[in-house]
Amino acid sequence: MVHRPPAVMRDHRRATWIAIAIIAALELAWLGWFLHEPLPNAANVGGRNATRANILWRAFPGVVPGVRLRESYLGLALDELGHVENLPQRVPILLVAGLIGAAAVAAGGLILRGLRLRAKLDGWERLALAYGLGTTTLGCVTLIAGRWGLLHPISAWAGLVAVIAAGVAVRLREGFKAGPMARPRIGPALGMAAVVGPFLALMALAAMLPTIDFDAIEYHLQGPKEYYQAGRIRFLPHNVYTSMPFGIEMLHLLGMEVFDDWWRGALAGQLMIAAFAPASAILIYATASRLGSPRAGWVAAVAYLTAPWVYRLAVLPYVEGPLCFFHAALAWAVARSWDDREDGADARWGWLLGLLAGGAMAIKYPALLSAVAPFGLAALARSWRDRSPRFALRFAAGTAIVMAPWLIKNVVDTGNPVYPLGYGVFGGSHWDPAADAKWRAVHGPRPIVAAEFFRSIVDVAGRSDWQTPLFAALAPLAFLRRDRWRGAGWLAAYAAYLFLSWWLLTHRLDRFWLPMLPALAVLAGLGADWTRGRIWTAGLAALLSVAIVANLAYTSTALAGLNEWTGDLQTLRRTVPEMTNPGLAELDARLPPGAKPLLVGQAAVFHFNRPVVYNTVFDDETIETLAKGKTPEEVRRGLERLGVTHVYVDWSEIGRYRSPGNYGFTPFVTPELFAGLVRAGVLGPPSPVGGPKHELYEVRKGTP
Repeated sequence: MVHRPPAVMRDHRRATWIAIAIIAALELAWLGWFLHEPLPNAANVGGRNATRANILWRAFPGVVPGVRLRESYLGLALDELGHVENLPQRVPILLVAGLIGAAAVAAGGLILRGLRLRAKLDGWERLALAYGLGTTTLGCVTLIAGRWGLLHPISAWAGLVAVIAAGVAVRLREGFKAGPMARPRIGPALGMAAVVGPFLALMALAAMLPTIDFDAIEYHLQGPKEYYQAGRIRFLPHNVYTSMPFGIEMLHLLGMEVFDDWWRGALAGQLMIAAFAPASAILIYATASRLGSPRAGWVAAVAYLTAPWVYRLAVLPYVEGPLCFFHAALAWAVARSWDDREDGADARWGWLLGLLAGGAMAIKYPALLSAVAPFGLAALARSWRDRSPRFALRFAAGTAIVMAPWLIKNVVDTGNPVYPLGYGVFGGSHWDPAADAKWRAVHGPRPIVAAEFFRSIVDVAGRSDWQTPLFAALAPLAFLRRDRWRGAGWLAAYAAYLFLSWWLLTHRLDRFWLPMLPALAVLAGLGADWTRGRIWTAGLAALLSVAIVANLAYTSTALAGLNEWTGDLQTLRRTVPEMTNPGLAELDARLPPGAKPLLVGQAAVFHFNRPVVYNTVFDDETIETLAKGKTPEEVRRGLERLGVTHVYVDWSEIGRYRSPGNYGFTPFVTPELFAGLVRAGVLGPPSPVGGPKHELYEVRKGTP
């Protein structure tokens, strides 16, 4: 042991005190800014000039004068949780999601066994990885079965039960000796459960509510609904988004088949999406523990699960929640595998990394940038170090195995494996230079402006409505310990790469930077454990307490998503469409039995309960293909050929698309077009539906 002179010890303590004082001042300043910065998106739902501080103060009765328990956010949340008589409605959803989840874990477990990795992993790691790998597998199998027209409730049930039986049979043969679950210390585990339990409970309840999100209603759920109704997976030329990789959307389709009901099946799929949040946290904990300590792991997992963004991704059928899981799994796999020199390790880890990267890209094309490219470089670096190409080749093969079904599907449908992207390289039917230019104008990179760059940094750090203060507060502290520079360095470099690739190469939609969250959570865990001094520990506890309570208060409001957690599902099935799109809801209720409307300017149709003809704004406008250059009688015959009985025009939505900076809308659609069809006797006179900017025309029958 090295004995330092008293003067040196005093100088060291003084420097430590100064460092802690500076850090404390910075943390307080950051937390103050975070709490008082206006939330930019709150105005969209009526929360003008809303701040997290205002929400935090109103969360509890008596803090704001005149706010009693009933008016506080705590009281409102308790009221939303109080309709326990409706909870039995969720039981079938839980059972169906549990069946599909069990099949996913079984399938993923078989993959880990085939890679000879089960015995090398902790039980919690195995569970999380098996779930992610299994959902990828189920997605690919569902795609292949659907293309062959084999979608049916009986085949879905039989297939899932068979997979579970195979997994159980293998485990019985092994005697369940694949390694025990790690036993965490009781104190931290109970503390973790107490902190994240409310978040997880709200996630699960909110995931079983009908969605209010436009993108989900337009394609994340609508695509699976159309596949379910058709009994097969086929090309949908009217919905370009359904040609994207649909690895996660296949879970909704499986739920619909098992339920034999598209509406409840979608809720089961949403619950499975929510399950990716705790699965991600398990791997985030494991990564931070490996690079730092168990304490770093606990803080990292807490920081992730209590972030409002993670709640939002769990309760809406977005794909970014599962995408974050695969990025967390890839970071974990690199940290876990890099120093594994056991014989055959290159095969095991190379395949696993490739399957995980492919799983990410099977969710969303941008994962080519965020997952395949950076971890492909890591695989090349591993091959260079090992002086063998095998690791990189296995990574490439694993990625290709997962992505091949999705790419082949698009080649068969359009001739373009990444349709609608890459038109300049691959071309593709059902697309043309004008459509490609329109797509790239909206989804292409934005102008590079320094002020926008720094504004984006602030948004990602904390201004975003659903961000947590813990990432920016703790992540920089990860570099205060020299023995953790290596792990913190590559994680920070990866996070910086994700930010720059998002900012330079995408249209900067906020959801596209969310794959950063797992890396930031691990860095926050490492930063939280930069010292074990009592002063810092007390300060960390205070910071965590304020941040978590503020996040929970925000999460409990409608700003984070629909929060009628224990509401009656049948009532919500009616009221949610009325809330999200009153015109369409009134149209659905008003049309007579057997009616089939053509929608012009509107594509958010998942909640619609009858057959409908529609197209997204990026597809050929159906009314234009029927009417352009055609005689009135030809237009009538075209409508009859499609079985259309009514035409609904949403001028409000068309106006939104035509507003500056929006997607644009074909100039062919005008009031004069419909007035001419009325004069020609093709359509009856318009009647308002849901307001003056929503018109309904009845298709007149022609002369026999």
